[in-house]
Amino acid sequence: MLKFLKNFFYIFLVLAIYKNANAFDLKALTDKIQKDFGGKLNIPQNNSGSNPLGGMLKGLNQNKSSTSMNTTGQSMSGTNSNKKLAEQMCEPSIPQTIKNLPKANVALVEKDFGKKRSEIIKILNSMPSSSDDPYVSSLNTFNGAFETKEIETLFNRFLRMKSINDLAAIRAIGDMETGFNKNKKQIKADALFAYGLVHYYLRDIGGKKNLGIQYISKATKGPDNIGALTVYGAWQFYGINVKQNIQSGNMNALTGYQRAGDKKLNLNTDGPFKGLNPFKWAETVFFEIAADNRNPYKQQYQSQLADARRMNKQVMAELSKSEKNNPKSGWWPFLIEQQNRQHAILDALGENLGLGEQLSELKAQYAVLASKVATDNKLVERMVIINEEMNLRVQKALSATKKVDEQGKIQIANLSHDNEILLLRNQSLLFSLAANLMSGGGFGGSGFYELTKTIGITGKNEKIACEVYTGVKSYASRTKITLPKPVTSENTKFRSKFRKKRNS
Repeated sequence: MLKFLKNFFYIFLVLAIYKNANAFDLKALTDKIQKDFGGKLNIPQNNSGSNPLGGMLKGLNQNKSSTSMNTTGQSMSGTNSNKKLAEQMCEPSIPQTIKNLPKANVALVEKDFGKKRSEIIKILNSMPSSSDDPYVSSLNTFNGAFETKEIETLFNRFLRMKSINDLAAIRAIGDMETGFNKNKKQIKADALFAYGLVHYYLRDIGGKKNLGIQYISKATKGPDNIGALTVYGAWQFYGINVKQNIQSGNMNALTGYQRAGDKKLNLNTDGPFKGLNPFKWAETVFFEIAADNRNPYKQQYQSQLADARRMNKQVMAELSKSEKNNPKSGWWPFLIEQQNRQHAILDALGENLGLGEQLSELKAQYAVLASKVATDNKLVERMVIINEEMNLRVQKALSATKKVDEQGKIQIANLSHDNEILLLRNQSLLFSLAANLMSGGGFGGSGFYELTKTIGITGKNEKIACEVYTGVKSYASRTKITLPKPVTSENTKFRSKFRKKRNS
C-alpha cells in the first residue's frame, strides 16, 4: 500500500509535467544512439512504443483499478482475515520457485572472502551505512534494482537480517546453469549483481573489491540487471573502476533508466513485477549523465529535461501552498498517537535491555517535542528521527544482550505483542489514506502536501516497527522467550501501560 501511494504521487508529478511540456522522446534518441554506436547495443523497447516518461502515465488507471477499498479505509476482505499480518509485512516469504534454485553453500562465500564463517558474520554485522562511491553510496539504494521476485525478496531480507545464509543463497544462484529458461536467466543476472554489489560495498572492511566489480560487470551482459546497468554505466561514463567509455556508459545508464521505468509502470498490475519495489536510483543517475557536458547527446536531452525540471518546480510550488495543516483534525492526531506508542515501546525495550541511561537524553528531547507537537505538527518529523536513533541502539542491544530476568522476558513478550498492534494500525492508516484519495475526498484542504508528509512518516514508523519485530523475534529465539500468538486485529488491546493516553 505504501508503495502504491508513493507511486501515485510520482505519477501525479509526471502527469503535470507531461501535460505541460514536450514529450521526452527517448525512443527517438535511443534509435539515434543505436545508429551512432554502430547498432551493436541491444536497446530494450518500452511496451508503450514511446518514451518511459510517457509510458508511465498508463499506470494511473491501472493503479486505480488494482486497489479496491471501501470508504472506511479497510480492505474489502476485512482485517480479521489477515492472519500473521505483521509477519507478512516484515518478513515476506521467498517465492516458491526458490525451492527449485541452488541451495546456499557458505563454503563458497568463505572462499570468496578468504575468511571463516564467524569472521564474515562480523563483517556483515558491522556493515557501514554509506560508502565513498557516489553511485554505490548505500545498499538500501538498490532494494528495487531487480526484475525477479526471488532475488529482490532474498536481497531485501539480507539487508534486514545480514544473514550469511541469504548471501550464500544469492552466491549459489549466480552460479546456476540456466539452459534456455528465460526466467532463470534473469534470476541469475539479478543474483550476479546482488552478490557483486555486496562485495564491492564491503571492500574496505573485508569484501573483495575486484571480485565485486567482476560480478557487476557480468550482470551487464545478456540477460542483464537494471542495477548493474546503472552502476556500471556510471562507472564507464566517469572512468571509475573501469576504463572510461562515455558512449557505452551513457547507453548502459539510459537502458537501466528505461528498464526501471518499465518496472515501475507494472508494480501494481498482474505480472512478474507485481509487489516489487521501484528502482529510483536509475533515474537519478541517468539524469545526471544526461546533463553532463561530456555527453554527446546533452543538447538533445537538455531542453526536455529543463522543461521537466521547470514544471516539477511549478508543481511543487503549488503543492506547498496547501501547507495549512490543522493540528487538531485530519490524520495528524492519530499519527502522533502512533508515534508516541512507538516511542514508549522503544523506551520500555531499552529499559529491559539495560539502556536506560543511554536513552535518557533522547527521551528528554522527545518529551519536549511531544509537549509542543499539538500546536505544531511539523515537530512529529523530528520525533521520528529520535525514535530512529533509539531503535538503532535497541537493535544493537538485542543482538548483543545474552539474557534478561524472568520479569524482563514477560515485558519483552508483551512489548512484541504491542508492536504488532502498532504495525496493524499503521497499515489501517495507509488504507484510510488510499480510500480517501480514491474517493476524491482530499485531505481537509491540506492537499498533497499533507498526504506526502503523512505517508513519509507512516513509512518510517513501519520500518522501525518491522525492525523491532524481527529484532525481538531473533532475540526471543536466542534467549528462550515465548512470544504471544500473532496479532490479527488492529483493535486488539495493548498489554503495556503506556505513558501517553490512548484511545484503545
